[in-house]
Amino acid sequence: MNAIYPTPGLKDRRFTVADIQALVEKGVVVEDAKFELVGGEIVPMSPKGPLHEDVRIAVNDWLRALPHSLVWLAETTLYLDENTYIEPDYAVFDRSVSIRDLKPSDVLLAIEVGDASWRYDSETKAKLYAAHGVQEYWAIHAPTRMVRVHRGPGANGWSEVRDLAVGDCVAPNFLQSIPFALGA
Repeated sequence: MNAIYPTPGLKDRRFTVADIQALVEKGVVVEDAKFELVGGEIVPMSPKGPLHEDVRIAVNDWLRALPHSLVWLAETTLYLDENTYIEPDYAVFDRSVSIRDLKPSDVLLAIEVGDASWRYDSETKAKLYAAHGVQEYWAIHAPTRMVRVHRGPGANGWSEVRDLAVGDCVAPNFLQSIPFALGA
């Protein structure tokens, strides 16, 4: 039996965030199930492999250099609307924002590391982040260590998207003094 759908037929209907929260409270959906809700559809998350985790180590090291005025959380739930929530690998936001009140537009930088999930991260999630006002988005392709930088969010996508090769530096718009680069 699939851990996400312990009740037969659950995967064939549309849900709201409130529906999922109620199903978790009732024990119908296990609390630690790995999925996201996109437009009412349950999207199972693929397991994280060693390439994914290797990149996350590098991102963790870089995030530790951010000033105390910023918060970074790994795999926190970001509620986009009543039918959609996702869990970026990382979300960076100002410490003055309460996690209870965190809105997509408060997110200064969302980072996703993709291996098996690359297409989903670089297409579907990129569109969601832009449409909901996340200020900057980096999608990292774990096998090649390429960083796709998205800036200028809008309802129709990003005004700037560029790919950076291994070793290329990028600094987030909100903090140019601390650049990030992935080595080989």
